[in-house]
Amino acid sequence: MARRRRWSARGAAVLVSAIAMVTGLLPAAPAAAANAVFQAATLNIYNGLSRADFESDLQLITSKADLVGLNEVGERKAYLQDWAAANGWWYYAPEPTSAAQEALLAKKSMFDVVDKGSVFVCDTNGPGEVPPARYNNWVKYRHKASGRNVIHINAHLNASIENNGQPEDLPRTRCAEEQIQNIKDLAVTMKDDGQVIVSGDLNIDFSADRAYGYEKFPWKVFEANSLPNLRSVYNLYGEKGTGTHTSGRHIDYVYFWKRVPEHQVMWMTDYSIVGGTKSNHNGVVATFGIEM
Repeated sequence: MARRRRWSARGAAVLVSAIAMVTGLLPAAPAAAANAVFQAATLNIYNGLSRADFESDLQLITSKADLVGLNEVGERKAYLQDWAAANGWWYYAPEPTSAAQEALLAKKSMFDVVDKGSVFVCDTNGPGEVPPARYNNWVKYRHKASGRNVIHINAHLNASIENNGQPEDLPRTRCAEEQIQNIKDLAVTMKDDGQVIVSGDLNIDFSADRAYGYEKFPWKVFEANSLPNLRSVYNLYGEKGTGTHTSGRHIDYVYFWKRVPEHQVMWMTDYSIVGGTKSNHNGVVATFGIEM
């Protein structure tokens, strides 16, 4: 009996050792306790809203995120400057008004501003004409808890540039193609100096773009390529809800620069669509974990 107990104990020890060995060979998941979490959002607040409805949408999206990219808000610059100063947010919206349409906000309690800039891309019909000139704006922040740089690029592409994923043969479409490539170029330039996030209303439906696969639209430029490259909330976690626009299309995006696993220090872990807006767009809020 004693001999049987000794063999039983020896077998248990061998089993524990084997389990430990196999466990040691498995890839380690990021330790949740070692990651800081923040939310990044995008919302196109329709420029024809009343002051009260604009304020309602602003309060809604900023209550759910720590970094926010806004579209169509150039005419609200003075109000946004005062609001940001009074509520503890950084605010960047450069001149001229066409550039200020794509504003960036960040909580001062979570981020410091390191650098910022704006890139003029194109002006389809000339100064003061519709659609307005297009700019890609960006801010480089230092995430206080981790000490890492986070670069937020915010953009808004021209409307009416695609039909079920197929590009319309228009000057405004060619302008959008330039803007898409410039977003990619900015991300590539900045990726070595921080973790890149891109937000904005791209006016191209995710599913239609992926199905048609036009080579100069976001799916092919950003997402169909091997890593490292940009990846959107829809690519990683599917299309939720009934769209981000009243048309039912998913046209508002949050991306991040996804690296090969051994070099990834920031992860997009999920996202949600924020309804209840006064605008003709819903918001998109993505959750990120960043390594401490």
